[in-house]
Amino acid sequence: MTEIGFLIVIGMAMLFSIVLLKISDEGDMFIVFTLGLLFTVVSVIMSIVYASIIWEWHAAEYKANIINREYGTSYTQEEVYYAKGVIDTIREIDRQRIEINGNLLNKK
Repeated sequence: MTEIGFLIVIGMAMLFSIVLLKISDEGDMFIVFTLGLLFTVVSVIMSIVYASIIWEWHAAEYKANIINREYGTSYTQEEVYYAKGVIDTIREIDRQRIEINGNLLNKK
């Protein structure tokens, strides 16, 4: 689902919550009020999740630029976002290999 799709779903949940809460104000409708509260909670949770996902997605572009500049690689935003654990593991393995090779060469 795209960013626009998430925003549409969140907007619809907010709209449903407003409509249901407004309808429940006009009469004694406990079920409609409960559904309105449920949609309100769902829309707030979805907004928080959406914000954290989008934050990480946009941060991945800056991380990719920094990694590419510092190490001369060509990682894309998608690679950094989806495989950041793999990239960190590869970097750690490279560091350990350099340390081991460096120590072996220094001992000779």
